[in-house]
Amino acid sequence: MARRRLRASALALVLAGCGADAEPEPEPAAEVAALRSADAVAGVIAGIGSDDILQRVGFLADDRLRGRDTPSPGLDSAAAYIAREFDRMGLERGGEAGLFQQRYPYPLVERAGDPVLIAASGEELVLGTHFAAAPGSPGTGQDAEAVYLDIDGPRDAFAEARGRIAVMPLAGDPADRAWRISRSSAVRQATAAGAAAALLVLDASVGPAGFARLDEATSRPGRVLGGAQEQIPVFYVAREAAAGLFPETDLVGFWDDAVAGDVPPRTAGVLTYRATARESDAATAPNVAGVLRGSDPALADSYVVFSAHMDHVGVGRPDESGDSIYNGADDDASGTSALLEIAEAFAALDTPPARSVMFLAVSGEEKGLLGSRWFSDHPTVPVASIVANINIDMVARNAPDSIVVIGQEYSSLGPLVRGVASGYPELGLTVSEDLWPEQRFFFRSDHFNFARHEIPALFFFAGVHEDYHRPSDEIELIDADKVARVARLAFLTGLAVADDEEPPRWEPEGLEEVRALTR
Repeated sequence: MARRRLRASALALVLAGCGADAEPEPEPAAEVAALRSADAVAGVIAGIGSDDILQRVGFLADDRLRGRDTPSPGLDSAAAYIAREFDRMGLERGGEAGLFQQRYPYPLVERAGDPVLIAASGEELVLGTHFAAAPGSPGTGQDAEAVYLDIDGPRDAFAEARGRIAVMPLAGDPADRAWRISRSSAVRQATAAGAAAALLVLDASVGPAGFARLDEATSRPGRVLGGAQEQIPVFYVAREAAAGLFPETDLVGFWDDAVAGDVPPRTAGVLTYRATARESDAATAPNVAGVLRGSDPALADSYVVFSAHMDHVGVGRPDESGDSIYNGADDDASGTSALLEIAEAFAALDTPPARSVMFLAVSGEEKGLLGSRWFSDHPTVPVASIVANINIDMVARNAPDSIVVIGQEYSSLGPLVRGVASGYPELGLTVSEDLWPEQRFFFRSDHFNFARHEIPALFFFAGVHEDYHRPSDEIELIDADKVARVARLAFLTGLAVADDEEPPRWEPEGLEEVRALTR
């Protein structure tokens, strides 16, 4: 297959429906038609219909699936349904062990005894007053040297944390989303660097009551992605108490320097610590992956990944009507249904695209993007072979004539999706950039874990509404026509990427910003 034709086909998709003012692509029309005709593509996208969307949402958001919590029998039913559909479409099994599913460990983890934190001087901090701790592995009675690090400093500085306790100042209120995001970033970097434990020094605003709440929260059993062996102990320490742990080091000076800007790592004394976890069960949760193999031998080992999360939040507090099942018809049965319709459209093409395409339904999104994190860290295809991710989450509500696509500014995918939308005015969709930057939606769906691996990504998202995370998020409120049109737009965008010889490229400033956001 001629590479020249690949590029012509991708651009032809963008220009296929353009009006008279559009700039024509200077490629021979016969070469474009030889690979894929606009009529053939139009016939395929016409098969993405609102009736099928409603049928799929109706299954996924049925009370019998009990809100698709992670993990739960209802979630397993959703995964089995998606696997059956992929099989019916003739897709290859893209999970593990020759299956459509990839199962990841998600056991219940609890403390194995009270955590301990002792300074080199022998001073022992008081649990629930001076510190709190989330348990992890390794085991009891560890001694380790501490090293001060700046959370926002250079990533290579974390190499100093290997085998040590990574001590990091963490400003803000633990009740705030920004604090939780910073906390996750700090622990993730410390874990990746091979730290023995993480010690987060909180600012003066977190008093005894705040530490009591942290201690109560960390003492409750909770599910942990990968289990206890995947989690290092995390200590939360009051600023004044931390100064006592390291009496020979200017902790306050380090704190002030870190708040003001980058500071180099600084070694400190040796601590004795214990915060050991044990697993109470052996629960797992599913991802589901189907693959359409590419038609160009030179590009078939590279992948465009479409993703959507099939889980929701399960059964919870009843609303005023007495309904306690959070069915998540929009969040994200809508995106999962779009994913299935997109997969069926790709499978219906006379000629598969040049690159391979993976359709990935993940779970655990509502628990912290768990399934996509596990997949991106334990991929079933080489992560370096994934050239783009197109993620779809909550696309069935709000303005029927527009769709927000987050991440456009970071890569060449942004101009592409806008070009597709303008080239196909019959979709009736205006592509908008992030309308709610203060909500930090970039961090809140599964594209984040692909961007974390520096894979260009787009996030199709129609916004939240009054039924978000409520039992009232039901099928009766779904705009199935909008879902179908968004699915067509996503399909055409992904097909253009999969048919193009050149992979999407980062904008230099966009990549730097994504690195800053995801590390």
